[in-house]
Formats: sequence, C-alpha cells, structure tokens
Amino acid sequence: MEFDDVRAFVAVASVGSISLAARDLNVTQSAVTRRLQRLETSLGATLLDRRTRPTVLTGAGQAALERCRRLLNDVREVRAAALNGAPLSGDFRVGVAHALTEFTLTEPVGELRRAFPQLALRLSTGWSREVLDRLRSGSLDAAVILLAEGEALPGELTGTQIAKERLLVVASRQRHLPRTRKIQDLAGAQWILNPEGCAARAGLRRALLQADIDMTVAVETYNYQLQLALVAQNRGLSLVPERILNRSRQRSRLRVLRVPGLEFPLVVWVVCREPLAGFKPVVAELIEALSQRM
Repeated sequence: MEFDDVRAFVAVASVGSISLAARDLNVTQSAVTRRLQRLETSLGATLLDRRTRPTVLTGAGQAALERCRRLLNDVREVRAAALNGAPLSGDFRVGVAHALTEFTLTEPVGELRRAFPQLALRLSTGWSREVLDRLRSGSLDAAVILLAEGEALPGELTGTQIAKERLLVVASRQRHLPRTRKIQDLAGAQWILNPEGCAARAGLRRALLQADIDMTVAVETYNYQLQLALVAQNRGLSLVPERILNRSRQRSRLRVLRVPGLEFPLVVWVVCREPLAGFKPVVAELIEALSQRM
C-alpha cells in the first residue's frame, strides 16, 4: 500500500470528486484514478462508488477512511520527528477563502517565504466550508477562512481568530438614497454578489427572507473590484468587506448604506488540523503576519 495512494483516496472521499482531488494534490485526474485503483487492488475491496456524482464511499470505503486519515497523520509525525531541527522544507498547503485573497495574502506570503525559504507554499482557494472539508481530509495543512461570528470550528480542528470582517451595503452615488435605510426599502433591489457558497451572500439572503423580501441577483462574480465597478455604474447594490471598499479605486463613486438588520460580521480564522507534524512554526508565522496585516 503506497502513501500517495492513501492520500488520493482521502482527498477524493473528502471532496467527492476526482477532478477536485487532483487539483488539491497537484496531479492529473488520471494519476488520481490510477492511485485509487492501485489502493483498491492492494486492499482487495472497492472503496468508491463511481456511478454516482458526487462520488460516494462504499461500505468498505467508509470503514477504511478514518484509518487512512490516521495513517496520514502518523506519517506526517514521523517525518517531523526525522527532521530533528533541520530547516523546514517540502510543501505547506494552505486553503484560503475566496474573499480573503484580495489585498490580504501578498505580504503574509512574503513573510513566510522569508522565514522559511526552503518551504514550498501551495495556495488554493474555495469557499470556507469547502476549504474546511479539505483540511479535515488531510488535503491541506492549514486554512484561512471566514465564519459567522459565534460559529464554532468542527471539533477535530483548532484555530485562532485573527480579525472581524465588517460587511457594508454599497450603492452608487448616482442613486439619490438616504444613507440610513430600513431593510424594507431594499425590496426590489438588484444585487451584485459573490456566487453561491459565499457566507456573506447566505447571511444577506437570510436577513432579507426574514423581512419577507426576495433577493434578486443581477450579476454574480468572485471579483470584488468588478462588483464595485458595476455598483459605481448604478447596476445594483452589493455587500462587500470594509477593507475591500477602503482600498477600491471606485471608492469615491460609491456610498455606504446603513441598514439596520444587515449587520452580520464574519470572523477571520487561521485553522489547522492536529497534529501539525512540524509545521507549528509556520502556522505561528502565518498568524502573526495576518494579524499585522488585518
């Protein structure tokens, strides 16, 4: 039984897709398929039901998954012990929530590279829930995510709160609206938002539904700068982090609307799965760099 075969199985089981697992492992889909087949041959059992989408585990796969996860952690611990004070090297895999990629990671990544020059940083993005699933599976070593204020981490993960993310409703200055609005005044508004999966979008939908208002999405895009450019052209309203708005070139063309009932701050976390297998100094450096940045 090969270590890479076990990694491939855990990755596919966690994300439910061979293509997504291949992305996380930085290999081709065919390589992941070969590793799965090799592991199944080695164990003499079918681990995945490939007829379904997303891919689901068979009974044998469910029985094997947690043991495979423990095996990966054990191997990481052995590797960490073997280093015995040597400079950290190899891959350090960090998942980052989409909303935190703009204006947030450039300087922290630079700090990590200076502190650990022999370490290869492997960054990938996704929604916070997706990133957490990949961290739990062992496909990532750490994650930088957003959770609703007061929301707890899954039990097997540990994390540090870095900062609060304040969300603002923004409109074009071309719209002659009072700065303070009631949530009922947003009935019929067109919204320019992140795609489904975004925690801010989900919070907005819940708040509008509670006020008996349908949320109409005119444009969805991952790119906050594009969102703000469209809002500045009076194409609709948006909900963006304050840090993004403050650094936007569109700032002078936009206005913030104060809407009681639309306050749902998010919390920025750095999260990891124990044991860290020698990466504790890297995570500590990441926390420090992000804390200074945010």
